[in-house]
Amino acid sequence: MEATQNVEVAALVEKITGLHAAISKLPSLSPSPMVDALFTDLVMACVPPSPVDVTKLSPDAQRMREELICLCSDAEGHLEAHYSDMLAAFDNPLDHLGRFPYFRNYINLSKLEYDLLVRYIPGLAPSRVAFVGSGPLPFSSLVLAARHLPNTHFDNYDRCGAANDRARKLVRADKDLSARMSFRTADVANLTDELSKYDVVFLAALVGMAAEDKAKVVAHLGRHMADGAALVVRSAHGARGFLYPIVDPEDIRRGGFDVLAVYHPDGEVINSVIIARKIDAQENEEVAALVQKITGLHAAITKLPSLSPSPDVDKLFTDLVMACVPPSPVDVTKLAPEAQRMREELIRLCSDAEGHLEAHYSDMLAAFSNPLDHLSRFPYFSNYINLSKLEYDLLVRYVPGLEPSRVAFVGSGPLPFSSLVLAARHLPNTAFDNYDRCGAANDRARKLVRADKDLSARMSFHTADVANLTDELGKYDVVFLAALVGMAAEDKAKVVAHLGRHMADGAALVVRSAHGARGFLYPIVDPEDIRRGGFDVLAVYHPDDEVINSVIIARKVDADANGPQNGQAHARGAVPIVSPPCKCCKMEASALQKREEMVSKEMSV
Repeated sequence: MEATQNVEVAALVEKITGLHAAISKLPSLSPSPMVDALFTDLVMACVPPSPVDVTKLSPDAQRMREELICLCSDAEGHLEAHYSDMLAAFDNPLDHLGRFPYFRNYINLSKLEYDLLVRYIPGLAPSRVAFVGSGPLPFSSLVLAARHLPNTHFDNYDRCGAANDRARKLVRADKDLSARMSFRTADVANLTDELSKYDVVFLAALVGMAAEDKAKVVAHLGRHMADGAALVVRSAHGARGFLYPIVDPEDIRRGGFDVLAVYHPDGEVINSVIIARKIDAQENEEVAALVQKITGLHAAITKLPSLSPSPDVDKLFTDLVMACVPPSPVDVTKLAPEAQRMREELIRLCSDAEGHLEAHYSDMLAAFSNPLDHLSRFPYFSNYINLSKLEYDLLVRYVPGLEPSRVAFVGSGPLPFSSLVLAARHLPNTAFDNYDRCGAANDRARKLVRADKDLSARMSFHTADVANLTDELGKYDVVFLAALVGMAAEDKAKVVAHLGRHMADGAALVVRSAHGARGFLYPIVDPEDIRRGGFDVLAVYHPDDEVINSVIIARKVDADANGPQNGQAHARGAVPIVSPPCKCCKMEASALQKREEMVSKEMSV
């Protein structure tokens, strides 16, 4: 495989080197049949998925790439100036934007940026936006202002006065846009106090073409933008890095921003998009105080002589849950190494305590003639009722026509609440196979359904490690993966990959995860690990109520199918987030609805 990839990369670099040589010999980069043909060939060579990592090319190839990006920049400038002059000859230039050959690309790129913004910045309603590097044909600003942000003022910055003169002519006949769009000749490095008035700053791909120059621009923005303001950075990925500079998200973090999302398109949109947010000093203090509090609770829990239910155990874990449940700006994946180790130990302690608690109540319930009549005695009864309903609701929404005949629950434990609730309330005709590595846990679970003829007939309990299940997994329509199966990120990824190898094509996977401060209680699952495991990620939900776990709905990719299954698959990074607003990830509950509305709503620029 690696040898094949090396051959593929070498062939691509050779092809692009030839195109670079041909472009370098052109007498002019202004639009012409020869210029258009060469750059079209270049784009067509760079757009398809490729294993190339342009940052690891040989020194000669690196120099060629740097020169090629500069040539692309010059050619793009000539192309935009040419079409800006052409459009300016019309009475209303904005009625003729479709004449630009890459019009659809900019429509889609601007929509992508807006969709990502509303997903990660809740309640987005910016009054003022800056676009740095707007050029003579400021398509992005025009589309964003007309289609997505109709009440926002746009300040466009470019170092070239002639480019700004051309841009002004394009909006002269549109009273609304001419009033909301200004064009300023300035180098971003010379902007200071001005930057603090913007709610969002867009950074064009060709502002700061060398990596170190881009990092300097980002650091300058970080020093002068307002706390909490959003930054949208255009980058590139894979072979598209021959066309545009690649921005390292770490440079954005070092510049004083929290990176919220990185999106690499695989369609006609060339640029990658990075969404970031200027770090708020107050939020940093809030995170530090939370980590300090949880560290203290961890220390107290480790000193307990036993994790079996007791007043001391119950109080400490109640305090821990109460500390982790409220919305918080913390991203536990970015904690210091010492805090990371504390969190990992704390999750193991939570797992042990949860096991003791469930075993205790399972034994208590088993003493009744019909244990299922007394489930509400468990202190987290309503939590499991709500979690199971949430999972079912997400399943029927994202897996249409769901009527599973057989379901597996991996990591069911001694008190299999989720299976019981799903089987009794939501899936009354489904057989449930519950898997747990602990035989004693399964023995306890069997006792709970002994008096219920229906559930005892539909529920079985198997002592097995999921890593040892192969052919069995192919018979399930849905597999549920409990939160504490595979506690370390790499272990969880291995479990998901194993499921991906053996589950039936088209079968659904429901994965429990955690989010924000709740990541101190349960492992956080990266949706990318689920994709890499062979699944389409259909939805991610982060609750903000008494339900602790996040829920990820995925579907096994059909290896023989061409394209998404049932229209439910989503492009990499474009997963519906159907959560309520939360402080840490800045996701908005209505983001999906807004995107769907935009698809059907046709507005002329």
